[in-house]
Amino acid sequence: MARYTGRVSEGEDKYVIVHEIPVVRETYCSQQVADKAIRHVLTSKPDLVYELLMEEHGRQHDYSEAAWDILEYLEQEHVEVPTTYLGRMDLISELSRRLCRAYGRPDPLPRGHAIAQPMPPLPRLELCEHTRKYAHVTQELVDGILQRIYERRPDLWFAVAEEYRYYVLLDATTEFGRMIEEIASTEFPEQRNLWTMMDVRLEGVRRMYQMCGIEVPD
Repeated sequence: MARYTGRVSEGEDKYVIVHEIPVVRETYCSQQVADKAIRHVLTSKPDLVYELLMEEHGRQHDYSEAAWDILEYLEQEHVEVPTTYLGRMDLISELSRRLCRAYGRPDPLPRGHAIAQPMPPLPRLELCEHTRKYAHVTQELVDGILQRIYERRPDLWFAVAEEYRYYVLLDATTEFGRMIEEIASTEFPEQRNLWTMMDVRLEGVRRMYQMCGIEVPD
């Protein structure tokens, strides 16, 4: 039987019990680290967990903000938290899995597969219909920025792809956006516009999907 981890308040003295379950993988966040960190935040700061739970259905920006609040709290409490992009992402993913189990929801398992190692050449895709329609960026700009990121930070590319496979968008996705902005500003200033980061990130994620065996949206 799974060990007791903690509980989440539903108000008026109603609680849902959260149990420990085996992690999906221990490569980046071990079972021991996940169990200890999740147990601590559930027992000492359950309101932070409840905020994450309330954003579980959509996993948009507010979900990421709730996840960062939990990670920051654990660090302030001197509870061991992984320091890598994927370790931090896996910790939040495991917390979400336990919450979904507690509420009888489907287990939010990752889509597709991790990018093969060693990293293959970056695939080239034609711009999607949305990007072509608004024409804020060119094919040349997109290909140029993405190729530079892929060559300079293959570790980051892999981490962003994993965040999108698990749909837990945290530190790697933020750094990916920062790199797009930096490269666009310094190496393609004549083509830079307010929509550059959004459209180039979209096109980058489409390539990641292809590399991970996930259906590529047009």
